Order: sequence, then C-alpha cells, then structure tokens
Amino acid sequence: MLLEMGILFHSVFIGLALSVETGSAFVVLLIAIIFHQTFEGLALGSRIASLDWSSSPSYHPYIMSLFYGLTTPVGQAAGLATHTLYSPTSTVGLLMVGITNAVSSGLLTFAALVELLAADFLSPESWEQLRGRTRWVACGLVGLGAMAMSLVGAWA
Repeated sequence: MLLEMGILFHSVFIGLALSVETGSAFVVLLIAIIFHQTFEGLALGSRIASLDWSSSPSYHPYIMSLFYGLTTPVGQAAGLATHTLYSPTSTVGLLMVGITNAVSSGLLTFAALVELLAADFLSPESWEQLRGRTRWVACGLVGLGAMAMSLVGAWA
C-alpha cells in the first residue's frame, strides 16, 4: 500500500509537470513520461499481482489499478486549472516546481529502493531463489534498467 500511495502521489505531480509544459519541450516530456509511466505501471502491477488477496474483497486490486490510471490525468487537470495563476519563470513558480519535483522524486526513490529492490534482493525468498550467477545477472539487469531510464531522463 505504501508503494501504491507513493506512486500515486508521484503520478499526480507528473501530470502537473506535463500540463504546464509548453512548446517543443512538451513533446519530449510527453515521450519520456510515456516510457516512465509504462515501466512504473509494470512494476506496480507486478506488486499488485503478487499480493495475497484472499483476506480482502476481490475488488481491491481493480481499485488500485484504476487509481493508478487516473492519477496522472487528475494531475494534468489540476495543472491546467492552475497554470494561469502563476508565471512558470517567476521565483514562486520555480520554487513550486522544484519543491514538488523534489518531493515526488524522493517518494519514488524511496518506493523503488525500499519497496521494490529491498523486497527483491534482501528477502529470505530471494536468497533461496537468486543464487550465484543468477543474482549477479539480476543486479546487472537492475543497473542496465537504471542506466536506460537515466538516458531517457537526460534526453527529456
């Protein structure tokens, strides 16, 4: 649930950032966000699918998935509603964008490190399943994925 909440909060700010962008930077940011949201959705979907849902109502995974699909458009709507209230190049506008981006990236970093990577590499099940070369390959693939997403981020 903590991962879900962190990603939902992050997705709202991604929608805000996308809706206030203008010009040619919008297209670049849109492409980067499409890649970003796709892989973020895959990570979240894999966690939702791996949860034990036997003790809760069967509609919970659907609600979690629906919320993920709605948060970026909600952020975009909020950004479109408020983008005329401030100048993006003013001190207040730059501070707003900087602070919200910092909070958003901090939440996503926490979710990635604590909820995803720690569960995949430090749990007792991972020590049983990932042994020897398989663990090294898994670590290498995590690094390769981080480098690929960094390239997308540098491009955007």
